[in-house]
Amino acid sequence: MNKICFGCGAKLQTEDKTKEGYIPKEKIDNSNYCQRCFRITHYGDKLNAGVPKSVESIINNVNKKANFVLFLIDFVSLNEEVINIFKRINKNKMLLINKSDIIPKSVVFEHLVSRIKSVYNIQEDVKIISGNSGYGVNALINYLYYKNIKEVYILGETNAGKSTLINKMMDLLDSNLNRITTSKLANTTLDFIRLNLSDSLTVIDSPGFVIGENENNGKLINPKVYQMKKGESLKISDYYFNFNEDTSVIIYTNSLLDISKYYKDFKVEENFNINDNSDLIIRGLLFLNIKNKCTVKTNVKREKIEIRESIFGGKNE
Repeated sequence: MNKICFGCGAKLQTEDKTKEGYIPKEKIDNSNYCQRCFRITHYGDKLNAGVPKSVESIINNVNKKANFVLFLIDFVSLNEEVINIFKRINKNKMLLINKSDIIPKSVVFEHLVSRIKSVYNIQEDVKIISGNSGYGVNALINYLYYKNIKEVYILGETNAGKSTLINKMMDLLDSNLNRITTSKLANTTLDFIRLNLSDSLTVIDSPGFVIGENENNGKLINPKVYQMKKGESLKISDYYFNFNEDTSVIIYTNSLLDISKYYKDFKVEENFNINDNSDLIIRGLLFLNIKNKCTVKTNVKREKIEIRESIFGGKNE
């Protein structure tokens, strides 16, 4: 049997319920989805997603087989570690910044793209999209047609929104294909899935790669603004940040977190000197846009933190 699950890419099999791609024998002829994907889609079950493919195996596969790659990054999860993976792809490629929905409306996307390219030294095209609302997806399809790109791989970290993007592309192209399984679980897509969206465009969905501890649940949450006074602390989940100067702090995250001001002492692990209008990133969870120069004391270990020039540019943008 060579039939694969249209939801996750696993090879369908009827022998072992505990393994990927299981489907009851009586349903094998009439279903394109494994039992796991069916239950995730129709019942919202949080089932074991299986062992993820390594970053190395995904990149090696793509570098051998791909002609063009769309590399998708969740706006909140944009960081140097993920960009370094993007740079390891040796094929023609484009960087897509997903979930434009939570970018402040005052931000000019062209300026934001320019800043991202400058901060991370990216030479390739960068586009901002939303797989949920469809913003920029039609323009992306037109770009592929204009460049005569007939086959494209879509890569990205787990929960970046690859499958949601492909489903939106199917909708815009009036494709009659079954939709790919989407959920907030890591590694919903377990293997590469080849999809002929139209006579002139084929998309290959890839398993999401996992780096470090990704605590992002994929939910869109509007940015939250806090005015911090000198000496005040901010509590975000189990993380604490103390500011030695007055500053405005904007929190960007896709996770449902307990956020409040905090007035007790905490064990300090690190001190970070922050310049005007910089971003402090906790990889895989959130970033803080800090407006004014200050020193930040935190209980977060240094290896989980990245400090960058703000991707928003000037202080008031």
